[in-house]
Amino acid sequence: MPEVSAVVAVYNVAQYLPRCIESVLAQTFKDFELILVNDGSTDNSLRIMQDYAAKDSRIRIVTKPNGGLSDARNSGMKRAEGKYIEFIDGDDFIEPDLMERCVNKLNETGADMVMFDIYQYYLATGEKEIIRNPFDENKLYSLQDTPELLTSVKNAAWNKMYKLSLFTDNGITYPWGCYYEDLGTTYRLIANCEKIAFINRPLYDYLQDRPGNITHSFNMSVYHVLDMVKITLDYFKQKGIYEKYYEELKYLGCVNIIECLKKTRNVNDKAMCEKFIQVCFWYIRSNWPEFPKCKYPIKREKYDWIYTNPTILKLYLAYRRSKMQKEA
Repeated sequence: MPEVSAVVAVYNVAQYLPRCIESVLAQTFKDFELILVNDGSTDNSLRIMQDYAAKDSRIRIVTKPNGGLSDARNSGMKRAEGKYIEFIDGDDFIEPDLMERCVNKLNETGADMVMFDIYQYYLATGEKEIIRNPFDENKLYSLQDTPELLTSVKNAAWNKMYKLSLFTDNGITYPWGCYYEDLGTTYRLIANCEKIAFINRPLYDYLQDRPGNITHSFNMSVYHVLDMVKITLDYFKQKGIYEKYYEELKYLGCVNIIECLKKTRNVNDKAMCEKFIQVCFWYIRSNWPEFPKCKYPIKREKYDWIYTNPTILKLYLAYRRSKMQKEA
């Protein structure tokens, strides 16, 4: 059996897919399987996968009807045979030493998960920046000893390598049919880790502003952020540790909801925006009535004060809509 299972979710990313696949095949660590999950692509993605699979026996293709990113990852995970698993999005790519560094760190420390820094690319400007984890690669961490893991760890699935058993032994999968699925998954995994390791080096290359990236869109799926927060809160309650991490979970929930509220800035649909604002603040105040008071700074950026008050936010959006209408 291979040491590592790399699972790549693929949906209509033919333009980026060869670079992604080649970055995996170019790894300095060779004992891996590459599971390419074709999630109902309608472009040339499947043909690209087939061409590569014909040349390398480590590649397996899973073809399924479109079910979304969570379903694709879960389908790949069901077929994974490695001790460790790494998730990659089909429009991203990885550094040549990702697997070698992660496997060495996991084997040396016995950690359940290792996280690493990332390169974040911007197509519009051609620039890239390093997004770093604020933890020391010479130490091991656990949630019990370091509650700040809930406030400081990026929820993305792809800047981590995991023991596959972390998922299977705890019955954790990605929530089907939902956006913001990492938010509903990563912190459940962290809650079950005895040891977490870090690598203070960028090993993953993330395409931040690809056209179609849901990070920048606003539609009814934006409500999924509330579902993902609820999944996390309910899991901590089921484990009997919600009160212990109340402040950290408040911060985690509120900052992610606020980030979604920021998407209303360039939306002309007043009714849709105001309904979302109403539901978000109902949800926040139902769970954390003392909001925005928190042990951790919920207002992280200069203008976040706008998004922590529904009345001010509605006035600000009215001003933005008026401005956009005049400029049209």
